[in-house]
Amino acid sequence: MASSQGKVRVLYAIIVILILALVFMGYKTHKAETEREKSFTQGVELKSELDKVMDEYTTVKMENQDLSAQMSEKDSIILANKAEIEKLIATQADYNKIRRKLELLRKITQEYVVRIDSLVVANQALTEENTQMKETVTRFQRQNTQLEADKVQLQEKITVASVLQAHDIHAQTVRLRADGKEIATDRARRVTRISLKFNLSENKITEPGLKTVYVRIFRPDGVVMTLGSDDIYTFRFKGEELSYTMRQEIDYRNAVQEVKMHWDRRDTETPAMSGLYQVRIYMEDEEIGRSEFSIRD
Repeated sequence: MASSQGKVRVLYAIIVILILALVFMGYKTHKAETEREKSFTQGVELKSELDKVMDEYTTVKMENQDLSAQMSEKDSIILANKAEIEKLIATQADYNKIRRKLELLRKITQEYVVRIDSLVVANQALTEENTQMKETVTRFQRQNTQLEADKVQLQEKITVASVLQAHDIHAQTVRLRADGKEIATDRARRVTRISLKFNLSENKITEPGLKTVYVRIFRPDGVVMTLGSDDIYTFRFKGEELSYTMRQEIDYRNAVQEVKMHWDRRDTETPAMSGLYQVRIYMEDEEIGRSEFSIRD
């Protein structure tokens, strides 16, 4: 009987131990499942935060591609930390360790964003400064262009103002007597000389000194009266070689000055051509006066 009771107690003890073992196993299994669920939840949470950090970084990088080249070193650091955190999340490493790494990455990306912003501001400032400089240069160029135009215009006015003018032009045909006295006549058979008299205007702008006066007299048929066809009887006017009838050197002193010139006919036996004669007076590449006279049969 005692032996039978002992067996019952042993049986109860075994049952208790089995129950405790089952309870312990159930607890361990539940705890493991809870840990796995917690680890999974934490992994999802950490991955979400990592994606958020990287999204902000990527957005800033894409919006400022022209500046991101200056941040290549930071890019390498950020991508290396991202890869490390992803690896830790995948292996379900220590949560606190991963979070510290994530906080470090967040700090680095924030510094990246701040640096990009500062570069944007600096770049905008440089752009504005460059625009202002270009506007200033353009303004000065316009001013210089205007000054050059004003200078040219002023020089043209000075050039025009410095041109001497012939006034009171008197062209007359005469017969030269043996005693040298001139007798006015407009008869073709009697004309032996053409006398020309005029006044040069007063001009304080033009340079004083020796100047050459050229006169061209056109016959009624348009031919210029000249002593010969050689180059010594020509002068340059507006880039062309023109023949002249008379020339004379004068010493101009910026005051009104009378000039007298004459041209003698070589063939006095033949009558002069009748009709209207044109007189043109030139000096220093300018035509300074005109006149005319007539000869009749």
